[in-house]
Amino acid sequence: MRVGVVIPSYNVGERLRNVLSKTLGHVPKDRIFVVDDGSTDHTAEVVRQAGVNRLSHSHNRGKGAALRTGFREALDSNLDAVFVIDGDGQHDPDRIPAFLRVMRETGCDAVFGVRQFCLGKMPADRIVSNTLSSLIASAVVRLKLRDSQCGYRLFRADVLRRMEIASDKFEVETEMLIKTVQMGCRIQTCPVPTVYFGRGSHIHRLTDTFRFCRLILRSL
Repeated sequence: MRVGVVIPSYNVGERLRNVLSKTLGHVPKDRIFVVDDGSTDHTAEVVRQAGVNRLSHSHNRGKGAALRTGFREALDSNLDAVFVIDGDGQHDPDRIPAFLRVMRETGCDAVFGVRQFCLGKMPADRIVSNTLSSLIASAVVRLKLRDSQCGYRLFRADVLRRMEIASDKFEVETEMLIKTVQMGCRIQTCPVPTVYFGRGSHIHRLTDTFRFCRLILRSL
């Protein structure tokens, strides 16, 4: 199976270096696509040194916009499946073989990462928000989901070719999940480590919650 990896990145610098180093242990460099979403740090230099594909936005447009850019390029590379891995180090590339094993053994169309929601591994406010959003998304798609917001995912290429992504920001996680289900695709999950670094998030609580609610209402 020819797989590629799309890595949306915004001001992740040295954390991206480690992500790329690990990813290169599983995927050839010509099939790794880093979307530099208007970074103002040395993200571009990290990508250049790694020798992988760099796609860039002139200014920060958001994760959804970065994924559209990355998918467009990756799907032109004759791939069978595409991973999404964040560039900030929260997604361990060493889980790539486990995702592929799930897809091969079950014949599913998409594999979604599932984290542990427990104190000590995830901040309390994130546990609450992720649990509530997962419950709401589960009700919308009529499918029990333990973690609807984990961005570590693997899709068959034909699923992404049929999917029209409209979201620009972080609500894209929920949009892609809902559309995968609505398209009749078979979904499986794969456990992934829960990794946080105690630093600020690019998520804006008020505006991104509003976008999430608007997406849910439109889906209903």
